[in-house]
Amino acid sequence: MVKIISFSDKAYADIDRIVEFNNLRNRSDTYSNKFLKRLEKRLLLLEKQPLVGINTDEADVLLLIWDSYYIFYIIYDTTIEIASIYHQKENVNF
Repeated sequence: MVKIISFSDKAYADIDRIVEFNNLRNRSDTYSNKFLKRLEKRLLLLEKQPLVGINTDEADVLLLIWDSYYIFYIIYDTTIEIASIYHQKENVNF
């Protein structure tokens, strides 16, 4: 069964942080726009195959390793909530 992707407030803040960092670092939003399109494509696949993630120490939280990012998510009856997103070089504070 295909589930709908939803985002926690933390995940929205994480995406904003990643985009802002890349915009400042690259002095352009080109990379950030590509990042957002690639993320969207990856999440569309996650909707269809929600069990691809790795179990974590947190109950019910799965980890999807994608590109250079860690995507933490929780599967519910009809939705998959993206809990947080981190670049692999960041300190993870889930």
